[in-house]
Amino acid sequence: MLQYFLKFIITALVIVFASEIAKRNTVLSAIIIALPLVSLITFIWIYVESRDVVRIARLSEEILYFGLATIPLFLILPFMLRSGYSFLVAMAISCAASALSMLVVKLIFLKT
Repeated sequence: MLQYFLKFIITALVIVFASEIAKRNTVLSAIIIALPLVSLITFIWIYVESRDVVRIARLSEEILYFGLATIPLFLILPFMLRSGYSFLVAMAISCAASALSMLVVKLIFLKT
């Protein structure tokens, strides 16, 4: 139970830290958020719990493919916001585009 509590606290602290930095400095926050902190933390937890390096390697490759599939979100969202679309509409369309990209990645590259 302590292990789950630690996972929760550490993960929450990373998110809170990044969002607080964003209030003061968007460039620094973007650098922090762009770091694969969640991935690294996940790799560490998997290694600590199982020592399964094959699983970590597979997960790392899958993250790469799905990470590329998020690019539409980061292209469409700023374009729509700057074009006057509401935040919710822009977010919904950007997320839908990324979800579609993820489906394509899953079907083409990750046939597991």
